[in-house]
Amino acid sequence: MLALLASMAAGSAAVSDPVLQRAVPAGDAAQVLVAAASAGGVAIALDPRDLVGLRLPALRGGQDLRRALARICPPAGLVCRVEPMGVVVRRRPAAPRPAPQPAPAINDDSPILVTGRHGAGVMLESERSFSLSRISAQELRRRPPLTMAEMLVSIPGLWIDTSAGTSANIARLRGIPMDGYTAMAVEEDGLPIQHTSLPWTDIDQFMRPDIMLESVDYVRGGPSGVLASNAPGGILDLHLRRPPDHAGGQMRITGTTYGLARLDGWIGGPLGDWQAIAGGYIARDPTLRHITQTLGGGQIRLRAEHDLPDGRLTITARYQDDASLNTSSYPMVLNNGQWSALPGFDPRRGSWFGPDFNNVRFITAGGPVTRAVGRNNRNRVFDLSGALVSSGWTARLRLRRSDTQRNAILSSGAPMSAADFLADQDSHYALRRSDGAALASSALVEVVQPASATVQLDEMIVQIERAERLGAHNLAGGLYALVNRWRYQRIVARALVEARSQGLLVDALDTLGGPALTDGGYLSRASTWEQTMGRTASLAAYASDEWQIAPRWRLDAGVRHEWEVLRGIVGIARTADLSTPATIANRAAQVDSGQSAAYSSDFAATNATIALHWQARPETLGIFARASIGHVLPSVGAYRTSAAPSTAHRLDVVEAEAGLVLTQGRVRLGLTGFANRFRGLDISASTIEPTSGAITLVPRQASSHNLGIEAEAQLPLTEWAQARGAMTWQQSRLSDYPNYNGHVPQRIPDIMLHGAITLSPPRAPWHVALDMTATGRRFADDANSLRLPPYVVMGVQFGWDLGARGRIEGEISNLTDAIAVMQGDAIAGDSASGGSAPYAVGRALAGRALRLSYTMGW
Repeated sequence: MLALLASMAAGSAAVSDPVLQRAVPAGDAAQVLVAAASAGGVAIALDPRDLVGLRLPALRGGQDLRRALARICPPAGLVCRVEPMGVVVRRRPAAPRPAPQPAPAINDDSPILVTGRHGAGVMLESERSFSLSRISAQELRRRPPLTMAEMLVSIPGLWIDTSAGTSANIARLRGIPMDGYTAMAVEEDGLPIQHTSLPWTDIDQFMRPDIMLESVDYVRGGPSGVLASNAPGGILDLHLRRPPDHAGGQMRITGTTYGLARLDGWIGGPLGDWQAIAGGYIARDPTLRHITQTLGGGQIRLRAEHDLPDGRLTITARYQDDASLNTSSYPMVLNNGQWSALPGFDPRRGSWFGPDFNNVRFITAGGPVTRAVGRNNRNRVFDLSGALVSSGWTARLRLRRSDTQRNAILSSGAPMSAADFLADQDSHYALRRSDGAALASSALVEVVQPASATVQLDEMIVQIERAERLGAHNLAGGLYALVNRWRYQRIVARALVEARSQGLLVDALDTLGGPALTDGGYLSRASTWEQTMGRTASLAAYASDEWQIAPRWRLDAGVRHEWEVLRGIVGIARTADLSTPATIANRAAQVDSGQSAAYSSDFAATNATIALHWQARPETLGIFARASIGHVLPSVGAYRTSAAPSTAHRLDVVEAEAGLVLTQGRVRLGLTGFANRFRGLDISASTIEPTSGAITLVPRQASSHNLGIEAEAQLPLTEWAQARGAMTWQQSRLSDYPNYNGHVPQRIPDIMLHGAITLSPPRAPWHVALDMTATGRRFADDANSLRLPPYVVMGVQFGWDLGARGRIEGEISNLTDAIAVMQGDAIAGDSASGGSAPYAVGRALAGRALRLSYTMGW
């Protein structure tokens, strides 16, 4: 029987929208709920037996009671409703099958918004005035992603290329021709994990999804330029698992058909007055692509929380150390616009990482150095962060240091026959592989560029925010400060290799006894040398207001002003003749001259956004329109090869969008039309200097404009079948670009579709889902001379719940083993060679693979 535990504060009827008149401290669930009802001036009815052993967090004064309870009750397994006569509390009905994990239940359909705004109180999803996609805890459990790119492929507005491997993948956001993740901010619990991507220091090198990841939000466009730096395309917010209020843990074992073995786990519970959790993963990864090394590593997270009288203190530490795959483009056959595999090189599973590239000897001014190129990317990062939430204030701090040795084998033009290669030389040569075998004149060879970079980034980020509700205004403001130091060095060689997967090095020997063209297969062991060190100091001040101008109308506005100071030095290379009597290789080697050029630059910019929101139906349907102006300031990465780059200037952004959000029962629908214009885009291209083989950067600038529609829907077909879909149609075009005005920017598709149907009978222990991703035409170059064909990739996911014994999840990716070409040759151009056969260079998605995982909790 429900017990009445608090009486009305005034009158016999509750106010329709009660507000907490004072703060409520954290504590026992019954005490918190009774105190909250009292602070809101309403009665409360509950059964104390439903609350035994439960604790609830503190509540700040000034919040709407309904929204405050909607935030704290669902994670505790409670249903709290504000009825005309007061608050009614009930325990949520038990699930039909026992949950395999003891942590507090996650409300996957929660309408509460936690990303995309600053302000006091709680906002429901239908009340947002921007586009937002969510990846729920259930989705992450059923399909645990292994990489950041894999996690984002189903989000509308984003074209994500997962073909590179674990990290350094390519993304295009709402048609913006900016590489990598330079157009988005990636945050963990509201704080950037790295201020911005830098050359060979991409954000996704230091983000590994694991069992500690609980849910994901992605804000596309809209207010992102006000809420974060370097985020014209949006904000990705990763929500980490919080410590449980009782001792427990979880373990997940994952294996694949290509030999991946991975163990994820966490353990946590009370620790005195704190709650703590430790978790992470360790993996052995031979990779789906054929390489001679076995990669892997892992990461560990430690997190502790302490409840305060009116807030919470959180401390988090993370250490990551792994060797991961990142691949370049490969030779393929291009015939009448159709791409297919080159004999001996499967673009879905092949790679250049054969035994001859396990260790590469480079030449430097200080002598030869050997790098373990076959180990690919070694990424290490340690970060320590803290967050304090109290009395309407939020303070966050992150200290991090990352060290990377990033190795690659870059493509350098299309393959050609041995006969054609020899015909281009001025002397008499014969080609011989590293195993001593002579190469037939019809055999294909290709020039590649082994590269090795060492990069270090030290960074400190501080963010302080304040939120306050004043009448019809919900005000928020804050300061964001950054200090970092980036040190970068890269050496690139140039080698002749047999054009097949794990191809051997090829020597060009003079048949008349003269010096060889190559040095153990290398045309140069130092064709390119780069070195720089830069520092950044940045300060941003921002403010926002959610102004309730009428019962159903709200005006959202925000402004952000940012100052930036860049200081550093750029090393100057010199060309040296390091050839020997035995070889003419290394005639034009690039090495350190011992000299450098300094740079010092200051920038400032203001971003602003305004939106009008109409709540057409309370809690279910909202309609919005938004306009934004913004800028992106340059980073120290712009000074990688020059102390006075022409591209080191601010990027101007104008964006507009309008849309609707419907959340009703199990139905979710988001529809947004958007337009953007970017001026001053850096679209510099890499080219190969024909004499020395050096990679040179050709500075280019342009503008772009884009018009598009994106939609996302979740629809119940029956009680046991559900459909999900995402669609993006966009028209992106270049301008202010001589000869290429009106062309489509590289790699941006005109249409993207993603759909999935999930079958999950209510009383059955299994589920199965079929998904499909389709992408329209793209071009590999700004000239639009090389078209990348549309592709369709399908996958199957399935799972079986074993009750208290855990659960099994599985996935078959790229079910049809399709060759989906994602990009062309990013270094040496994208045109087909002029040889006897139509060869080209591209990179395709990985082939079909089966992944199985077993999860159990205690």
